[in-house]
Amino acid sequence: MWPDGEGPSHNGHGRASSGSEVVVIGDQVTSTAALQPTISNIHNSTKCHIGPKFVSISQTVHSNEVVKDLSCPRYLWDLVKNSTRAERVLCSIASLLVILCIFLIVYFTVIAKPNEEEPDTAPWNISREMWLAEPYSYTNEIDSVFEPLRLVIIQHSAGSECHRFASCASVLRNIQGYYIKVKHRDIPYNFQIGNDGRVYEGRGWRKEGAHTQFYNRCSVGIGFLGDYREELIGHSSVTALQQTRAHMLLNAGVQMGFLHPDYYVVGASDIQRDGTESPGSNLYRAIQQWAHFDHENRFRNKSCDEINAMFKRN
Repeated sequence: MWPDGEGPSHNGHGRASSGSEVVVIGDQVTSTAALQPTISNIHNSTKCHIGPKFVSISQTVHSNEVVKDLSCPRYLWDLVKNSTRAERVLCSIASLLVILCIFLIVYFTVIAKPNEEEPDTAPWNISREMWLAEPYSYTNEIDSVFEPLRLVIIQHSAGSECHRFASCASVLRNIQGYYIKVKHRDIPYNFQIGNDGRVYEGRGWRKEGAHTQFYNRCSVGIGFLGDYREELIGHSSVTALQQTRAHMLLNAGVQMGFLHPDYYVVGASDIQRDGTESPGSNLYRAIQQWAHFDHENRFRNKSCDEINAMFKRN
């Protein structure tokens, strides 16, 4: 069929090399047409894309329906189960803090009511034993030559106020503790009057005080707890109850023979030589209205002996 040397050549696999596929099967040579790609002619089209293409699809997954179907315990359990260990630890700590805060609020507002709500039933005259004073035996007795006493000196503590027995007792213990530790002597006043209107025994009757230099031997010192200087913001104001209880104390002193019926009341600033402001302008103005107040300032710059001699002449 072909001249010599022009016949179809075969490769080692029984295929004839030509422009078309030739397969040798036995002695028969079969020719197969080469596969040609199918090509369509497209003209002027904007809706056609040849080859791969990436498409972005935005999708919103609504899970609220699933949440609605879960019970509250199951929902909380799922939250815990899907959280990390650190998140569970932080959640436990926060829960404990909330429980602790609730407990403290309930405890201090309901269970442990403040002491201020307890009845304040202590009597008006409080002894040293009642306010738990430290025993102190290094106080001189008043010299009998000055008895009964003629001079009452009013001062203020220039310290904190107290409006109930418990708080006043605490203030007095602090004052006494300071004087014993620093000054090495007992509380300086013979008596103190708290803002609660009670009279608190200091050194008491017939004991020499340490309240007014040069006059302690021949006087009784009464200290009002608080600071009565009106020039200061938040100063103490003397009350009618305090004044009433002071008069009750002085009347008791007269009845027991410790105080002369014609005693005189002065402020520490009237006789003190160091320029003290005690008892403070607010308290000083109040005692000026007392019947026994010394308006003539007759005791200034006089010693106890001079005062005693002055009364003996009269």
